[in-house]
Amino acid sequence: MKCVICKHVETVPGITTITLERGGFTSIVKDVPAQICPNCGEDYVAEKITAELLKAAEQMVKSGTLVDIRQYKAA
Repeated sequence: MKCVICKHVETVPGITTITLERGGFTSIVKDVPAQICPNCGEDYVAEKITAELLKAAEQMVKSGTLVDIRQYKAA
């Protein structure tokens, strides 16, 4: 796909780190598969993966977790 930010080049497969914050909760997920723009560095995570990350974060918030740092594992 062409980068929607810089509009110059096609994205390439890679990995990224996702940080989610809400209230006092912070989640950092490393090694998340994504499409990365080699020109500007913008990353694009698939909808399915985003849904997985948000679901896991919501469960952690409900359990009272304040900080979570993990490596991505496909569901």
